[in-house]
Formats: sequence, C-alpha cells, structure tokens
Amino acid sequence: MKKIGIVTIMLVSTFLISGTIYGKGYGKGNGRGQAQVQGQGQQGVYLQNIMNGPRYEVTEQDVKGLLLMREEEKLARDVYYALYKKWQHRAFANIGNSEQQHMNAIKVLLTKYGIEDPVTGENEKRGVFHDAELQKVYNDLLAQGSKSLVAALQVGATVEDLDIKDLNDLLAQTANPDIILVYENLVKGSRNHLRAFAGQLARNNSHYKAQYLTQVE
Repeated sequence: MKKIGIVTIMLVSTFLISGTIYGKGYGKGNGRGQAQVQGQGQQGVYLQNIMNGPRYEVTEQDVKGLLLMREEEKLARDVYYALYKKWQHRAFANIGNSEQQHMNAIKVLLTKYGIEDPVTGENEKRGVFHDAELQKVYNDLLAQGSKSLVAALQVGATVEDLDIKDLNDLLAQTANPDIILVYENLVKGSRNHLRAFAGQLARNNSHYKAQYLTQVE
C-alpha cells in the first residue's frame, strides 16, 4: 500500500499534457462553460462556478498533483466497487459513488486548464490502469480486501488515510484558487470516508491504526 503515492507520481511522466503552463501559460482548455460538469446538488454548482470563473496560473507541480489525484481517486473508486461486489457491504457502494464524484471534480480542473486526462480509453475500465506497478497495487489491495470483511474495511481506511495525506501535501504546494477549493472539498469527503470505515471497523471489533496521517489526525 505504501507504494501508491510513489507509483501514481511516476505515472505523470507517461501522460501527454496539452499545452504549456497557463499563466506562464498552460493550455487554453475548452473555454468557459463548454465542459459538461458532472455532479449533483452543491457539488455540481460549485464545479460549474469553477468552470465559468476566471483562470489562474497553473504550475507544473499543480499539473502533477492533478494527474496524481485523478488516478488516486479512480483507484479508490475501483477498489471499493470491487469490494462491494465481494462483501455486499453498503459502505463500499456509497463511498465508491462518492469517489466517482471526486474523480468528476478533478476532471473539471483538467478540462478547464487543458490538461489531458489520464483516465481515457482502456484506462477508463474499472480495475485497469496505465501503469503496470499501479495495476499491481490495485491487485494487491483487492487480494488483501478479499480475505475478510474486516480486512476489506482496513483497506478502505488505508486508502482514505493516504488520500488525505496526499491532498494536504498538494494543498501546501499550490496557490491556484480553483485547485485549493476542489482539494479542500475532497479532504472533507475523505475525512468522512475515513470516519465511516473506522466506525465500521469498531462495529466489527477492530480498529484502524494510522499509516500516513498521525493517529491524532
């Protein structure tokens, strides 16, 4: 599991990026309001506001972070859907649906700033990833989560633990208001997911020990 952050960062070098830095100036994107914003309720509104709002500078570091999170959110979604199929535990279905919304949010930023989406073609399929090492991580997580329901819940908590750490690290590295808004919303969602998995573990006479965040966090 500890390989995920490293592996997904390595993916960046394998994806084509459209244009050059906006504002230094990265890709033109599709223009205001021309992308379909996927989301429901408040999420759809705030993402539409981002798409229709002003453009800000996007650094190479920002691009790497967005590509990382697009793939990392897909990894979470695919793992949860597979574990739901195995255990029929509603937490995996519900949180998997939420991870799809997280993917959609990152997609809005990729579209606005003209960054090529790594989740296209064959890589759109569940459980299929461009990078062979990331594919192995997915397979390993699924194998671990298939041992028992408790093991599956531990996998879920671990994924969210890492997700929050990566998002916090990326928030500290960006000054782009659009990216900050999306990442902050994703952190809130991931905190809720981690609480949910921790709660389910407690109901199953187990607990989660932090691997990436501090135990206090």
